[in-house]
Amino acid sequence: MSSSKSLEELLLASEAGTLDSVDREQLNELLRHDPESRAKFARWQMTTIALQDGTPTPLKIESNVVAAETNRAVWSERQIYRWVIASAAALLIAVTFRWVQLETRRSAPVVNTSVARVRISTDEPTSSGIAVVTQLVNATDAMIQDASGASSKSLSINSALNPGSVRLESGWAQIEFLNGATVVLHGPAEMELVSAAEAIMHRGRIRAEVPPAARGFVVRTHDMKVVDLGTEFGLEVSPEGSNVQVFDGEVELQVEEDRPQLVGAGKSLQRQTGANVGLIDSPLTPDRFVDAAGLQRLAETQQNERYQLWREASERQRNDPRLIAYYAMDSPLKGQRFLSNDSVPRNPDLDGAIVGATVTRGRWDAKPGLQFKRPGDRVRVNVPGEFGSLTMATWVRIDSLDRWYNSLFLTDSYQLGEPHWQILDTGQLHFSVRASTAGDENEPSVGPPHHVALSPSFWNPSLSGQWLHLAVVYDVDASTTTHYLNGDVLSVDNIPDHQLVRTTRIGMASIGNWSTPLEPDEHYAIRNLNGSLDELAIFAAALSPTEIKEMVEHGKP
Repeated sequence: MSSSKSLEELLLASEAGTLDSVDREQLNELLRHDPESRAKFARWQMTTIALQDGTPTPLKIESNVVAAETNRAVWSERQIYRWVIASAAALLIAVTFRWVQLETRRSAPVVNTSVARVRISTDEPTSSGIAVVTQLVNATDAMIQDASGASSKSLSINSALNPGSVRLESGWAQIEFLNGATVVLHGPAEMELVSAAEAIMHRGRIRAEVPPAARGFVVRTHDMKVVDLGTEFGLEVSPEGSNVQVFDGEVELQVEEDRPQLVGAGKSLQRQTGANVGLIDSPLTPDRFVDAAGLQRLAETQQNERYQLWREASERQRNDPRLIAYYAMDSPLKGQRFLSNDSVPRNPDLDGAIVGATVTRGRWDAKPGLQFKRPGDRVRVNVPGEFGSLTMATWVRIDSLDRWYNSLFLTDSYQLGEPHWQILDTGQLHFSVRASTAGDENEPSVGPPHHVALSPSFWNPSLSGQWLHLAVVYDVDASTTTHYLNGDVLSVDNIPDHQLVRTTRIGMASIGNWSTPLEPDEHYAIRNLNGSLDELAIFAAALSPTEIKEMVEHGKP
């Protein structure tokens, strides 16, 4: 036996067919007695098969390479090789399967993400605004004008503010920017909202409270720039120039663009105008700048005054002879399941039965209201009689318009002359009176059973949680239906003669919901109001726009 050739040389000779008897015997010996040589032999064969496009071929070991005993050793190596191949194949299958599995799992969120993207782009509700009004105290002529100057509207608590100018002739407005900064604006003042983290003061005073999360809040004037570094400061803009006062922390003050300076707590600097341009020390007057806590105390005082004003107006209204029913919701409601009718002279037969609805805070802390959340929540009433024109007015706090029909006041079976008053999920007010389909001298004989007066949509999500005054006037003499929001006319709808109902009726009805189920196990559409009511008045007359406006002025929180 020669030992001059390595295993690799012997295997190459075997594949080339040049293996002689001596070499063959050497190879057999190696494979028979040397485990390392057998392992190399197995790897050699796997490489050979791989180079043959993965198609296994019979081993090219001549039958006479080894004797019977040697053959057992070689086939043992073949078995090892096959086991290795089989294991590799199994591993490959398992890895492939796992890969496919992982790929499949990975693909599912992609599909979902795709769907989510579609919903975001087409279906998801949106809103706008960079700040929110959270307090108005003794505010007069409080307006917001959009950035283009094309339109303006009154400020109201909880209203969202887009970029534009806020003007306030007197009183205070607390504005909370979406970055976390809170500003108390003291009128007369004008402040321009630029972004969720920047404003420009044109005149008047502000006190800004900027927590650490809102650092970097910027307020500019015509002659300086104040960058808050997490602090509390006051800023006043007058014809004499700008005055910044730091009450806590520090601010970065820029009078010249490239020369900022830090101003710490207890410091007050006045920017002079005219020939003596520059900064001078000035007296620190924190009491002139009302902070959020002070404004809250003023707000509580104002709320008490408004509540008393409403009570006086409510007492007068109870004696209005035009009233059909009046639910002031001013009596303690906790523990009682009836809703008192407060019109004078009092008629207890008009009291309502509270079903499911819960007592909640009304427009003021001292006044309750009723909350309607579940599908069955309602107040059942029975209002007999025949009327002509109608006016309905209520204060409502809407949580969401998530029903197709969101009930305010609906009669049970909607018979001839009966009204339905509700809000559609589109934000439109909906009022109709059932007209007759059978002719007589008073009722129409043609046309659809009713005429629906729809207002334009008044709703946007920023109104959620606000107390809104809604009113509708069904004026028989004028043949009109008028919708009101917060004392302002939303729409006037002309009623065609053949759909004008001159005799109206109410009978059994629900406040905050619609008809009760007729059968014990009957399913019914969910049409309850998702929100709260505070005060409901029903008049047998068409109230004037002035009267509607006065109701709002005397009743707004």
